[in-house]
Amino acid sequence: MLSLAAVELGKLPRAQELADAARSLGTRGGAGEALPNALAYMAAGAVSAARGQLPEARSALEHAVRLRSRTPGIGPWATIEAMAMLTQVLLDSGDRSAAAVLVDETRLLLTSLPDPTEAVQARLVWLERQTADKPRSASLADPLTEREEAVLRLLQGTLSLREIGQELHLSANTIKTHAQAIYRKLGVSTRRDAVQRGHAAGIL
Repeated sequence: MLSLAAVELGKLPRAQELADAARSLGTRGGAGEALPNALAYMAAGAVSAARGQLPEARSALEHAVRLRSRTPGIGPWATIEAMAMLTQVLLDSGDRSAAAVLVDETRLLLTSLPDPTEAVQARLVWLERQTADKPRSASLADPLTEREEAVLRLLQGTLSLREIGQELHLSANTIKTHAQAIYRKLGVSTRRDAVQRGHAAGIL
C-alpha cells in the first residue's frame, strides 16, 4: 500500500523499493501465490505503468487479478482497483478490445456489491468511455497514447497539471511527463498550441 501511495506522489524510486520489499516478503516460505502477494504485484504493476513499461505492468497486474480472482469470499475493492489499473494499461498499450472485456467484468463485479462508491462508479464510467470505439487520427507520425489523449483533453481547460493528475489518479510528475510527450509528438511548445494542434489533427 505504501508503494502504491508513493506512485501517486510521483516518488518512483521509493515506490520501486517498497514494491520489491513487498514481493520479497510475499515469496518467503513458498508463499508466492498467497493472496497478500496480489498487492505486491499491484504495486509492481503501478510502478511499471508509471515508468511507461507497459508489458511489465500488464504482466504484473494480470497476475494480481488472477490471484485475487482465485480466492472466493474476499473483499472486492482491491480486485476492482487492480482491474481498473490493468484496464488503463491495456488502453495505453492500444489493446482496446481486451480493455473493453475487462471493463465489462469490472462492471459485473461492481453491480454485485450492495453499495458501490460514487468514486469507483465514476472511474469505471470514464474507462468505459475510453474503450468505446472512436476514430483515431492517423495524421501524426507518432500517435498519442490513450493516456496522452486523456491528458490533452484536460489541457483544454484551466486545470493545473496537479489538478489534472487528481482527475486521472496520477501524480503531477507523471502528468508533466505525459504533457512533454504530447508537445513533442504534436511539434509544439505551449499548452495552447498543443490544444490547437489536437483539434487540427482530429484528436479533440
